[in-house]
Amino acid sequence: MVTASEEYSFTSFSNLTFYTKVNERLLDLAEVGKQRKIVDLGCGTGGITKLILERLQSAKNTAIYAVDHSTTALKAAAEEIGDRKDVAINYVHSEVQNLTGSVKEKVDAIVYCNSIHYVPDKKELLGQIKNKLQPNGIFAFNTSFFEGSHPEDSLLFFRKWMMRSLRILKREHGMVPDKTAKVQSRVQLNADDYINLVEDAGFKVLVNDLNRVDVPHEGWHHISGFSDWIEGVMPGVPLDVGRRALQKGLAQTWDEMNLKTVPRVWLSVSAAKV
Repeated sequence: MVTASEEYSFTSFSNLTFYTKVNERLLDLAEVGKQRKIVDLGCGTGGITKLILERLQSAKNTAIYAVDHSTTALKAAAEEIGDRKDVAINYVHSEVQNLTGSVKEKVDAIVYCNSIHYVPDKKELLGQIKNKLQPNGIFAFNTSFFEGSHPEDSLLFFRKWMMRSLRILKREHGMVPDKTAKVQSRVQLNADDYINLVEDAGFKVLVNDLNRVDVPHEGWHHISGFSDWIEGVMPGVPLDVGRRALQKGLAQTWDEMNLKTVPRVWLSVSAAKV
């Protein structure tokens, strides 16, 4: 369940310049924009939907399905995108895992940005995505929550950040993480695991891209508010407490190391239904 504070944090995160470039890279690698019927899965407040609209080769007879679990996010997306007479934009209120029921017709492309790591049963979702795509339809996704997303030269920063945050957690909140509370859905896959999942679901991988990205302080600040991040590094700790400890530890570490950015790796995958 995504909290209101996390939804706000992700909306702020999604507006950062570096994050827009990450998603532009995915859409361009997957050549999204050639297709007539496109689903933006987990569209949030419409940032990716806008990027897709910018890439349409022809808006005539084109339909976009912007799907999200949050009515607040969908309303914000509709307001941000505005009234488009040239293309049909359908805002669909639904959980991602109910794709089969929420989008009735077959489509040419499905885009899922920076959220696949949240899905516990990825195999089941990939089955729905395959069934919803036309033959040779494209599924494109990216994520930075995978094993291998931290470059070697970022590890000192992470060690210092985590040590400071854990000290703050204990000193100011009287708490320590409970490692036994780390649930299976929070165990990260590596890049090869994702490729194997996609291929096993009946797709041919066309793009398998690992992209090193320099993330500014604002990006890490917002990442510190994401439940997956908190539950991964501070299992068993209440999310609001974990967020405060991590963000305070981040600010101290950033100043101590005099940082401008810290690198992170994004995995981008484009695959065709076979």
